[in-house]
Amino acid sequence: MASNKAALVKELGGLIEVETIYTWVPGSGELLVQVEAVSFNPIDAKLQRSNLFQSQYPLIVGFTFAGTVTSIGPDVTSVKPGDRVVVARWGKAGGDNKFGALQKYALALEQNTLRLEPEITFEDASGVIANLATVVSALNIYMGLSLPPVTGKAQTNGKRILVYGGSSAVGGLAVKYATDAGYEVVTTSSPANRKLVEERNATHIIDHCQPKEDLLREIRAHGPYEGIFEAIGSRVTTQLMVELLQETGGRFFSTSPSPGDDRVPGNVQKKWAGYSETLVSQEENRELRGWYMERYLPEALKNRSVWPNPALWLKGGLNSAQEALDLLYDGKVSGKKVLLNPQE
Repeated sequence: MASNKAALVKELGGLIEVETIYTWVPGSGELLVQVEAVSFNPIDAKLQRSNLFQSQYPLIVGFTFAGTVTSIGPDVTSVKPGDRVVVARWGKAGGDNKFGALQKYALALEQNTLRLEPEITFEDASGVIANLATVVSALNIYMGLSLPPVTGKAQTNGKRILVYGGSSAVGGLAVKYATDAGYEVVTTSSPANRKLVEERNATHIIDHCQPKEDLLREIRAHGPYEGIFEAIGSRVTTQLMVELLQETGGRFFSTSPSPGDDRVPGNVQKKWAGYSETLVSQEENRELRGWYMERYLPEALKNRSVWPNPALWLKGGLNSAQEALDLLYDGKVSGKKVLLNPQE
């Protein structure tokens, strides 16, 4: 096996440095994966540049990846060397560099791994596994919405939700997932990404590029809403939700904390959580986790009933990791899912 290399963040705010590191040996319940697709999320860029999560350095970021199993540890039964897999870095793996995506060979916990059928691409699988878990947790656990069927679509239930950011990686999945569960979904998009959002069968798509007063008026006109899911998690979108709700009061669920959250008025509640961790790590959600990992996700990937945004592959392998993080941090990714292959 070739030596391992990783993209390291050595200090808070430090630029990526690519270095040769130890090649890990899988322990009990672990497997070693040759990483062939890293799917980036905005949280990766925030981990590099902010101290929101009290990270330890040096740090290997990256929470979702796909590739080929090279070896397995004791007690692993669901996969074998040579299998194609997708992995999410949940639970105890979250704070351990051995499990970070941005390296040529990463460890994975068997419980966080799904073996892939030959027809499922690495880019689709890595773009869905964690982001869709976020959607399942936010909509079903936190918002109390109904599950969709494992296959097909539920009958319309007459209830309406707002997903702000329908062309974002998480927002797009939320639109399709909630629609399949029978909800009418009102969402937002720029004109440039409207076709992308239309493919996910939203009931109404609102142009978020129009003047703010018109945007808020149109969002209100399509309500009332059973729930509000704000899928961008920025200072700007938080303030917009505050303005939407401040007259009547209410709550919305967001994908991320943001600067200024401490100034949200008392009659408006911004709810945020490590959604996917809630789904996979809390004992009371064991049944829902099993439904997601063992039934819904395999079927959704096989039938492509949900799918990620179109891939934006960066050339250069790990040497392009900083470019990917910069694109996400600067908000320059729209309607795309950024990926790289560490083997290049």
